[in-house]
Amino acid sequence: MSVRAELTVPEDVITPGGSITAHLRVWNESRIVDAYRLRLLGPPAGWPDIDAQLGRLPVYPGNHEKINIPLTLPRDSELAPGRLTFAVRVASVEDPAAVAVPEAVINVGEFHDLAVETVRSRVGGALWSSNLIVLENTGNTTTAVRLRVAPEADDALVRPKLRRARLTLEPGEQARISIMTRVTNPKFTGAATPWKIGVTAGWDDGQERTVSYVHRQHPLVPKPVLKALIAVTAVLITLVTLWFSPVGGKKPEAKTETAKGPTQQEEVKEAEKKAEDKKKQDEEKKKKDEEKKKEDEKKAEAEKGALEKKPFQKSLALDTKKNKSSDSYTVAKGYRLAIKTVKMSASGPDNATVFLKAGSEQLQSTNVKNIKDYTPAAPRSLKEGQKLTVQVDCPVNAPNPNPSPSGSPSAPPAATCNVTAEVVGDLIPLKGPNAEPETPPASS
Repeated sequence: MSVRAELTVPEDVITPGGSITAHLRVWNESRIVDAYRLRLLGPPAGWPDIDAQLGRLPVYPGNHEKINIPLTLPRDSELAPGRLTFAVRVASVEDPAAVAVPEAVINVGEFHDLAVETVRSRVGGALWSSNLIVLENTGNTTTAVRLRVAPEADDALVRPKLRRARLTLEPGEQARISIMTRVTNPKFTGAATPWKIGVTAGWDDGQERTVSYVHRQHPLVPKPVLKALIAVTAVLITLVTLWFSPVGGKKPEAKTETAKGPTQQEEVKEAEKKAEDKKKQDEEKKKKDEEKKKEDEKKAEAEKGALEKKPFQKSLALDTKKNKSSDSYTVAKGYRLAIKTVKMSASGPDNATVFLKAGSEQLQSTNVKNIKDYTPAAPRSLKEGQKLTVQVDCPVNAPNPNPSPSGSPSAPPAATCNVTAEVVGDLIPLKGPNAEPETPPASS
């Protein structure tokens, strides 16, 4: 006795977190009333809130029955986009050997999501502090993340800076980015001042997540230390006053010591000299601090408008059928292009020749039959204004030996060549704080 069953699913693309209903039909082609045990097979059987055991389905002879199976796709980074195949095992109760396992496919879509949090919600320091932001790609596809950090108050006396502002995360991948916060205007004494700092992470489809933490700006001299200094100073002043005060109405006389040590007057002069030297040192230090502050502000202003390094990926395509036998990319102004690899693919006659050039220099020449990727031993650089060119020499096919009705050989058919070059590398600024030394060209 055989079992016939059919499993169908709508062809819509379902984003994880969404729901879909599968339809199962079971035919009873025997002569007796039978029931069929139903069990989910494949990934849905392990999803939360879904029971793999679907129970029994009774069917009368010569008839068929239909049941709906609701499925909710978990919103999980491990559920990759694409075609997801599953099945239902249909087993006869009367004849356990009679089994059918119909299959169906769910079209799983992509979704982007990001978990963002700071390691510490509160940090502090008189001159600087550090914190970490933890990112996790909770979507099911690769996500390019952009980070921004800034104090919420316009008059904040702190300047936060991220170690990295752009990164790419695979599904389920985590990253920890450090944040350095520098105090732009330290204060000598007083109460601690809290500054709220926001960190925003944005990704491909325009979504954003924002978290914040607090930097407490402490004074250079804490209140307990200041109180202790005031008390010590008051005691010293009292002792000096008593030392030089007249006793019994007599004029104090300078006490002398033996030749083993300085006199009391010499000690006083020495103390005055040390105080004067310390005052000069404090003034010089203050002057240097002001100069350093101006230099830091000037440097930060320069960094604000500087060009940044960014990943580069571009596809060059040729199609001689469209009268396009070459394609090129010109390096943008202010940058140099460091080529990591050029992924080549081509179709056409075997003797068609493909050329890859950097400016006037030929990097690779090969026929379509032996086409291969170009990967230099070290990144190959092109400066601004230079071109990376892909060109194809597509020969004409051999003439048709069968003559045309007029008696002359027919014209050879035009050959068609298609070439695609996927260029991967980095665009690096030529000048500014983000510039990098150029690696000498290496043979490929």
